[in-house]
Amino acid sequence: MLRKNHLFLLLFICFTVLLAACTPETAGTTPTAPATPQPAGGTENTAAPASVPEELVIGFEADAATMLANTDVNYVTDIQIRNIYDPLIDRDEKGALIPVLATEWKNIDPLTWEFRLRQGVKFTNGEPFNAEAVKFNIDYILDEKNNSFYRSRWKDVKEVKVIDDQTVQVITSQPFPTLLLRIADDLLIMAPKHTKEVGLEKAATDPVGTGAYKFDKWTRDDSLKLVANEEYWQGAPSIKRVTFRIIPEFSARLSAFLGGEIHLFKNVPVDSVERVKSSENGKIELVGSSRINYLALNTFYDGPLKDKRVRQALNYAIDVDELLKSVLNGNGTKMTGPLSKVNADYTETKDYGYDPDKAVALLKEAGIDPKTLKLTLDTPNGRYPMDTHVAQAIASQLQRIGIQVTVQANEWGNHLAKIRQHEMKDMFILGWGPAFDAQGTIENLFTEKAPYSGFYDKDVEAMIQKALPIFDPAERKKAFDELQHRLVEEAAWVPLWQQGDLYAVAKNLQFAPRPDEKFLVFEMKWGQ
Repeated sequence: MLRKNHLFLLLFICFTVLLAACTPETAGTTPTAPATPQPAGGTENTAAPASVPEELVIGFEADAATMLANTDVNYVTDIQIRNIYDPLIDRDEKGALIPVLATEWKNIDPLTWEFRLRQGVKFTNGEPFNAEAVKFNIDYILDEKNNSFYRSRWKDVKEVKVIDDQTVQVITSQPFPTLLLRIADDLLIMAPKHTKEVGLEKAATDPVGTGAYKFDKWTRDDSLKLVANEEYWQGAPSIKRVTFRIIPEFSARLSAFLGGEIHLFKNVPVDSVERVKSSENGKIELVGSSRINYLALNTFYDGPLKDKRVRQALNYAIDVDELLKSVLNGNGTKMTGPLSKVNADYTETKDYGYDPDKAVALLKEAGIDPKTLKLTLDTPNGRYPMDTHVAQAIASQLQRIGIQVTVQANEWGNHLAKIRQHEMKDMFILGWGPAFDAQGTIENLFTEKAPYSGFYDKDVEAMIQKALPIFDPAERKKAFDELQHRLVEEAAWVPLWQQGDLYAVAKNLQFAPRPDEKFLVFEMKWGQ
């Protein structure tokens, strides 16, 4: 086990060093798009040998909520539909911004960004990709009628102007220094004519994009089938058919992999790594993820966690080091604040540490006898590594000081819905990623209107809103450093860890895991 932990540490250090060298552009500079990367497919992708499977089957923990782009802020939706739709800008495997459908961009003034678009690209139904398509998709996010969960992240966009077919401008109501990051992490391009003609309800089950794969069939809670886009602008994909097969339980995914029914899945249970490595056709791939995991202490629920002293007590009563060691076998990196060290805006914050006596004292100061305190902890089941085991272990730790915790395991879609609709009670487990910049985490998880927020304080919100439009890098860093310290002082979360991702991979599949967790099938191919 020590040997595996050394391997994870080495990979994490390498990834952190690489990421530090490619911090995303911020204010005061004119972003210059790097040269167009060589496609992962195209001339380098060779036809699959006759002996390989006819299709790639990826085991996935939950179904997509919709096939519409720019609608559902949900990892499991995003990962699947990114094979159908292209972004304007993406991140490479090191986190640096790279051009995709946009070839270059610049900041004309503090309120105006201009983008030049790739020529000759078509949607899979033959529609041309152009500036009108970009405007349509951003306007879709901004239109309240569409109920996009991305809308709060784009609230500073005032207008999208079409200059010509290949040029579009985004006008903001106040300086928006992280617009490029929002475009890279959020925006995917749907075919506007198709979406308008068939309507949103039909488009949600019949998507059309410019991506490497075309939609074939979607069977709810069972599978999503895609076929190669042979006319893809980066070249025909090597893998011709792909199926995302929905298998919620870890054990069922593992059994399907060992039986050869699926070829790839993420979040291998740590106690099952050796079974994969010793199997005839399996191997393990490991990467330090940009995803963070945390225990939300929910202030939207009218319960004892509205009291800061109670939230602080829970931070002292939960032993994160023990959870990492005993439940995850060391496969994760402890966090002490809302950002991990892999985040470009990270600053070191206070570690509450494990101090059950201090936890009891704080509860008594709040007028609560720990032995009378009853809390509810919601967790997804099978979404994150050992998630239900983590929840049960947290409950056991809190029981040591007398707190009674009821653990509620939820199906993933229901878990997200309960958060968005503020139906959660005291605590819930959630992850967030990719988490490369401070705003992308703090604005989206600590403000009143953000869909997945579990903490709100009017003074903290005022600090966030004041920090968002700051363009000067030094001033912006200072503002978000102060926010990190304030959130720790307020005990907005019990921070857990930066996730370490373990993948089970068929031995004849060439697959390199990414820190942003994307399954871009265009980058994969079969080997002998």
